Amino acid sequence: MEAAAKQASIRSGYRQGAWGGEVGLWHLAQAHLQNQLAEAFEAHLRALDAEGNRLLLPGLTDPTQAAALAGTWEPLSLLLQAMDQHAGYDVVVDAGQVVVDGGGLHAGLFPAVLARRADVVLLVVRNSLTSVAQTLPVARVLQGELERHGSGADALRLLVIQELPTSAGGLRTDAIARRFAVPVVDMLPWDTAAGPLFTHGSPRPPKLTKLPLIKQARKANAAVGVVVHTRRRALDMPAAPVSSPVVAGVLQRLSSTRPVPPVPPQDPRLGVSVNG
Repeated sequence: MEAAAKQASIRSGYRQGAWGGEVGLWHLAQAHLQNQLAEAFEAHLRALDAEGNRLLLPGLTDPTQAAALAGTWEPLSLLLQAMDQHAGYDVVVDAGQVVVDGGGLHAGLFPAVLARRADVVLLVVRNSLTSVAQTLPVARVLQGELERHGSGADALRLLVIQELPTSAGGLRTDAIARRFAVPVVDMLPWDTAAGPLFTHGSPRPPKLTKLPLIKQARKANAAVGVVVHTRRRALDMPAAPVSSPVVAGVLQRLSSTRPVPPVPPQDPRLGVSVNG
């Protein structure tokens, strides 16, 4: 889900204008006013891959639309939570650049509610000294918000982009973790092929699985999954009940239309899954 206050990039970049302004996040604000948020949420999801394994809620097309979502973030966060807990989806939200106002998160220009309800909040920082210095105060604001209004300051993790090699002054992940006093989940490579593909698209895109960024991102995703599982077990929070029959119907349809992943073959001698 694209939840940044500025214009989203996937529809015009990676998907090359496959969808117009008739689809996306802003319409959910209008639907919420009409008590039809769940129906609109389902209607505005789009397949991000050919198999339909990944669904996307495209973001805004105009930054002036952001203020209209102020009252929608809370009910939308509950819907996303239900999608995770009852329909079996891993929900990933791109919240965009953190906007600070008066020592806290800006209520209108940043989806603070989504960050507070998240199992893990990933703060992206480049491995340059400049990026680290500029991001440190933002990390402190996020930690305070998560401690006061979320599931705890330890929900914050760092995702590092390797902008510079160590030979050119790039900081190592252990040094960055010490400066922030926040764990680093992974470092992603500076991939000059993948970057333009996602921001600008390509009429003949390369195979994603061959890109260094995608290969490392899969490892990072697995590491985040471990953090989520560990925090959930530690917090021991029960799944939230489904709020209405309408929401239950939406979740049932999303769950039933989701492709079932193949089951890895079993080794009968060990009784565990193996991959060839």
